[in-house]
Amino acid sequence: MINTFQELHNRFDAITNSVHKVTRSSNGAVGELFEELMQGEIVGNDRGADFANINTEAKVHHGSGVTTAFTFAPTKGMRPRHFKDQFGGSCVRTTKRNGKGHQLNIRGNKVSVKVGNSSMMSWTIAELEARITEKMPNLAIVKATKVKATKKGKATVTFDRMAVCRNVIASRFIDSIRNGDVVVEIRGSRGTIFRAYPSVIEGWFEVLH
Repeated sequence: MINTFQELHNRFDAITNSVHKVTRSSNGAVGELFEELMQGEIVGNDRGADFANINTEAKVHHGSGVTTAFTFAPTKGMRPRHFKDQFGGSCVRTTKRNGKGHQLNIRGNKVSVKVGNSSMMSWTIAELEARITEKMPNLAIVKATKVKATKKGKATVTFDRMAVCRNVIASRFIDSIRNGDVVVEIRGSRGTIFRAYPSVIEGWFEVLH
């Protein structure tokens, strides 16, 4: 169990730049391995912050794309499954409509997914601010390098860099949505996922180590 931010840094120093075998095949296998190496167990999404004693979430990314911030079903309007059944899966942001004519919109205190000129699902800004504060009050965001499995052996990963971000400022997250730096993916039964590049996510916090 990690009890201080100094222990978090010390433990990461002990595993960084070593080559670790990835024995699982799930989408979250690298993140699960990181949790095991850091504290001896997989925490999972239903048990609070990954490093509970310092109220810190962990995010591991090993590609060049966006990273999941959290999943949050709309609080008004269509359920994600019903939206996908009617309109198909969709990725939306505020700055432009996607190829299906869908777009994320902020007006007043509401963030909504629009199809044409109609709002199909939405959240209030206050609800989104509460969600980001709940999910990642502090964040350890880790850059990893994964080598795919071959006939000769399993996939491997190295954990290269960890930025510790402290004290999320929820209004910065909303600003990123407004600026088109957050994409919302509507995946039916898999929910509604808020995602952004790691460099954008790091900017949501007051302190970065």
